[in-house]
Amino acid sequence: MNGRNFYRSVLYFSSFLLFWLRSNFYNQEYMPIQTYIIDAFTDKPFAGNPAGVCLLETAIEVSLMQSIANELHFSETAFLREIGKNQYAIRYFTPTVEIDFCGHATLASAKLVLDKLGKDSVTFLTMKDLKIEAEYKDGYIKMEFPLYRTEPYAPDKKLYEAFGITEPLAVKFCKELDMLVVEVSDKQTLLNLKPNYQKAIECPQKIKELVVTTKSTDVEYDFYSRCFCPWIGIDEDPVTGAAHCVLATYWGSILDKKEMSAYQLSNRGGFLKLKILGQNTLEVQSNAQIVFEGLMHI
Repeated sequence: MNGRNFYRSVLYFSSFLLFWLRSNFYNQEYMPIQTYIIDAFTDKPFAGNPAGVCLLETAIEVSLMQSIANELHFSETAFLREIGKNQYAIRYFTPTVEIDFCGHATLASAKLVLDKLGKDSVTFLTMKDLKIEAEYKDGYIKMEFPLYRTEPYAPDKKLYEAFGITEPLAVKFCKELDMLVVEVSDKQTLLNLKPNYQKAIECPQKIKELVVTTKSTDVEYDFYSRCFCPWIGIDEDPVTGAAHCVLATYWGSILDKKEMSAYQLSNRGGFLKLKILGQNTLEVQSNAQIVFEGLMHI
């Protein structure tokens, strides 16, 4: 073989190799998933409670949703799949487990569907067949959440010690959400809490959330709260919609009010406007901000 034919053969082989590599590696099929980061319960970005929201074209495995939620590592990530006109199936995952319901991830999802997808209204259907409707009202996103009630409860003293609670005014438990509600004397006491999360996890009584709350003396809000969830992989949740489904009942009875304004005193902070519509329904109004969008390739 002369030099010219040799180099020609090398060129042909290189071209074939490049074509093969492109066909088998660079052009392989990926499943792109539209992915968003949305700050809920706030009028401004980088406040409120951030949620991951993934818009699915088809159903995917639960294990994959869990892996994505762990990768995004927000307190909750919501997965949406359109199932009808203005209707979406919704599932919620923390970095470690799937949960039944998440208020701020639902608000974030509503923001996406109403603003980005241009729907006038949306209905979400959870795995527990809970229907949640959302639309705009007076400049806020309005949703209807379920209301939950509480019953008396006597927690282990080690739980109080883990959170630095010394003089609780009242203690209640919501069994539907495995949520403990503790009222403390004032806003400063609430702000001063410095939890030891490892001690909390080691407490013999297992709950999913501890909500510490106090009556507000400020004109703007009726009550404040903080929410801690180390038992499901979240130390302190910035703003918790589900907690207010319990707090609305609790404070509505104490304050004798159907309409209330609430603020969650985390570092990021967030607000909720609450209106008790009936025995089992709570109207929640707030806002959200889309801060990131992109494609995840799986």
